[in-house]
Amino acid sequence: MRVTVIGAGSWGTALAIHAAALGHDVRLWARESDLVAEMRETKRNLRYLPEGRWSENLTPHDDMREALADAEVVVLSIPLQFVRSLLQQYGALVPACYCVGTAKGIETATGKLEHEIVHEVLPGLDMTRYAALSGPTLAAEVALGMPTSAVVASNDEATRKILQQALSSEKLRLYRSADVLGVEFAGAMKNVIALAAGMVDGMGYGANTKGTLITRGLAELARLGEALGGARKTFMGLSGLGDLTTTCMSPRSRNRSCGEFIGRGDSLAVALEKTGQVAEGVWTARAALDLGRKHGVSVPITEGVCAVLEGTVSAKDAVRGLMERQLKEED
Repeated sequence: MRVTVIGAGSWGTALAIHAAALGHDVRLWARESDLVAEMRETKRNLRYLPEGRWSENLTPHDDMREALADAEVVVLSIPLQFVRSLLQQYGALVPACYCVGTAKGIETATGKLEHEIVHEVLPGLDMTRYAALSGPTLAAEVALGMPTSAVVASNDEATRKILQQALSSEKLRLYRSADVLGVEFAGAMKNVIALAAGMVDGMGYGANTKGTLITRGLAELARLGEALGGARKTFMGLSGLGDLTTTCMSPRSRNRSCGEFIGRGDSLAVALEKTGQVAEGVWTARAALDLGRKHGVSVPITEGVCAVLEGTVSAKDAVRGLMERQLKEED
C-alpha cells in the first residue's frame, strides 16, 4: 500500500521504518526542509530517532502535496495539540483513504481526543475509515525491531481488519478493538501518570512507591475513561495497562523523563528543554483534570501533577497530599 506518515518525530519515524520493512511504499513528511535533506542523505533520522535501518521504499518529503498524492493510508504522528492546526492547513489535500491517528493527548482548549478533532476539521472524511493506533510502543524499540504489541481501534470492523493485516508483523503484533475513545483516552491519560512516575524517580523513592502510583494511576485512568464512554477492558489491555506500565518504567519515555527532571528540582521549562521532545502529558494534565471535574470523577494524581506543573506545590508536597487523603475502600 501507499502509506504516508505525517510527522517525522521519533514515533512517526519508527512507524515509517516499520511500514517500509513490510514492503509498503512509505512517504515520511516533515515540516523542516533541512531535516528532510539530512534524512535523504543519511537514510536515518539522526535528530529524533537514530535507531533503525531504512528501506529504499521509505522517502522523506517536505512538500505535503507530494507526500499525500495517491496515499491509501495516512498516519497522523504529530503532537495532539498541533493536529487541529495542521489539518486546517492541509486537510484539503488529504485523499479518500484510511486515516490512522497515533497522538496520545487531549486538546487543552477543548478537552477533545484525536478522532473528535479529525471529524470536526475534516467533515468530508469517512470516519468508518479512521482508526486509532496505540499501545506499549516506545519508538526506539519498534525501530530496532524489538517485539511488542499494540491495538488498532475503529468503529468499522472492515477497517480494523484491513489495517491490522497491513501493519502487523512478527515484531509488531496488532490486536483489534472497536473502542476508539477508550484507546485514545488511555494513551493520553497514561502520559499524565508517567509524569508522576518520573517525579517519584527523581525524588529517589523506590519500587513500592512506583508500584503504588501505577496501580492507583490505572484506577484513576479507568474511572475517568469509563465516565467518558470507554470500556473497562480497554483500560486493562495493551493501550491501557500495557502502555501505562511501559511508559512509567522505561528510561526511554519522554513523559517519565520530564517528570524525573522535575522531581530532581528542575523547573518545568528546564525539564522540557532537557527532555528534548514533546512530553504530551504536560498539556494533557490540565485537560484531564477539567474532564474529571466536569464528569464528577476523582482524579487526585492528575490534580497533583497539575499543581506541580503550575508551580503551586512541590513534587514532595504533592506525594504527601496523596498519602494523607481520607482512608477508603480500594476501588
